[in-house]
Amino acid sequence: MAKKPADIRVASAPPAPPRPFWRDRPKVVALLAVFLMIAGSYLAMQINTAGGSTNVREVTIFSATGQQISADLYTPANMAPDKPAPAVAMWHGLNNQKQHMQQTALELARRGFIVLSADQIGHGSSNGANQDAGCGGPATLAYLQTVPGVDASRIGLVGMSQGGFCAATSAALSQPEGYASVFYMESEPGQPGSVDASALTGIRNAAVLIGDWTELPGLIAVGRGLDAPVSPALQAFFGTSDRIEAGRTYGSIEDGTARILYTEWEGHASSTDSPAAIGDAVEWMQKTLTDGSGLSPDNQIWPLKLVGTSLALLGGILFLFAGGSLLLRTRAFAGLVRAVPEYRGLRGPGWWIGAVITTALGPLLYLAVWKNMFFTPVIGVSTLWPQNFTNIYMVWGLVVGVIAWALIALNHFAFTRRAGGGFAAYGVTEHGGGIAWGKIGQALLFTVAVMAPVYLILTFTDAVWLVDFRSWVVTLPPLTPARWMAFLGYLVPFAFFYVAQGILFNGFLRWRGGKAPLWQEMLVNSIVMTLGALVWVLIAYIPLLSGQPLPFGTDPQTMTAAGLGAIYYLPLLVFWPVAACLWTYFFRKTGRTYVGSIMVTVFIVWSLAASSSFQMWPING
Repeated sequence: MAKKPADIRVASAPPAPPRPFWRDRPKVVALLAVFLMIAGSYLAMQINTAGGSTNVREVTIFSATGQQISADLYTPANMAPDKPAPAVAMWHGLNNQKQHMQQTALELARRGFIVLSADQIGHGSSNGANQDAGCGGPATLAYLQTVPGVDASRIGLVGMSQGGFCAATSAALSQPEGYASVFYMESEPGQPGSVDASALTGIRNAAVLIGDWTELPGLIAVGRGLDAPVSPALQAFFGTSDRIEAGRTYGSIEDGTARILYTEWEGHASSTDSPAAIGDAVEWMQKTLTDGSGLSPDNQIWPLKLVGTSLALLGGILFLFAGGSLLLRTRAFAGLVRAVPEYRGLRGPGWWIGAVITTALGPLLYLAVWKNMFFTPVIGVSTLWPQNFTNIYMVWGLVVGVIAWALIALNHFAFTRRAGGGFAAYGVTEHGGGIAWGKIGQALLFTVAVMAPVYLILTFTDAVWLVDFRSWVVTLPPLTPARWMAFLGYLVPFAFFYVAQGILFNGFLRWRGGKAPLWQEMLVNSIVMTLGALVWVLIAYIPLLSGQPLPFGTDPQTMTAAGLGAIYYLPLLVFWPVAACLWTYFFRKTGRTYVGSIMVTVFIVWSLAASSSFQMWPING
């Protein structure tokens, strides 16, 4: 008698023998990723401490109004108690952290300076709102004066951007005789754009560095960095109506009246990682606080630290892919693995039109959002969304997201539905059913499980070695309690954008109908996601690099928004390819869009919430 289909049993094949470790690519890559995170951070720590010749520890400072300030204190390991050393208080720029100034700090520490590099209030691990209590400048200077071994008559101040015009200037004005010199790195003594220097004439021995292609020339009331010598703001501060001669010392160091303008071929954001800018800061501190002897300003080792933290960041990113692949093999998360649905999306000319719209939409709206969010925000800061710069990205994502969801609906009803397209084909719902909310919950747990090892290693390197994962403007610090709150508040609005983008790529824009090799589809999706951003950045930076102003307009608000926008587009040239690869990789692994979309949302919101400044402090007390 013929067996019914239900009675048929197919003999299962014997289990395949386990592959040798070295032939199991996810295991090898995961191990490599962990090695890069640890070894890269260790290398960075060794350079930051100059191979152990400098002691670095985190200290806590309290402002007069109660804000808690986090700072790294660099002291020579062989410091003699009976020989007080020159010292430098240092501050980073707006929306940065003290780690941005580690390159300058370690070079000064190598030359025998005691260095106190602080997070401005509202930044990094300091609490409070941005610009509270003079950005923390007065409190930091007062603390440095109490550090054992500091020669109080030889204290310098170094401030980058807002760290100069807010923190360093506030410190200088709070104690006119409490310091000996100031170095303004891509900054100026007065408020941005102000040409009134009447309250600043008493600032002692001040150096100003402005890059030839700075993105923010409006800080000194000019249209180009090359025009710094004729800046009315700097001329007023230097006390001259003539063109300022770069490199010439005006006034007297001995009398405390010295002024000097440094100009270098660099931009605003690049100054923190510029051999020339760091060398100028070292030179000015040596001239004004020592007899000028010691290591040459050109003798710099910080690039090796940048290599270390960059390798650690690369390791953290690689682990998301390899660690995720390994976790999908486990019993806990194997249920997320489903067949990739048959492609029902755009093909031929429709694919190319969709790709062009996807890559161009964000850049076309970018500057308009910056102009309407930075000066008079359409969505102000709140307890839920307390970070102004993150809010700019959020509003941009919401605007682009609304259009993306509209394009999904338009493409579905006008084109792909006739080819059998639907949310199941787009990797959103189950075949023959609705959304599997349990699977989405499982995907959330999966994302947490994948990112936990990266976060734990990062937390260790930050707490013990005082280095995090970063490569210039691409940063991945750990989260403080207040930043955890901000992170949770931003997840849903950012998910609105990233889920839509994931559906567009996996449901409508699969390269070669999803038949291309994985690496090829990841590459194509990375290009589509990033090309428009790259074009925008090139439109901004090619004129700057050739000595011209930004091409977006000459009114001060447009210049400032475009300059800041250019700087804050740079990290996306890294994050966008990572996002595209995560969407593609985990769609191929799980057959669903939401796994990669959740991971992209968590990863990028983590970076933003951990890095951005608080425009209001979200915690009472």
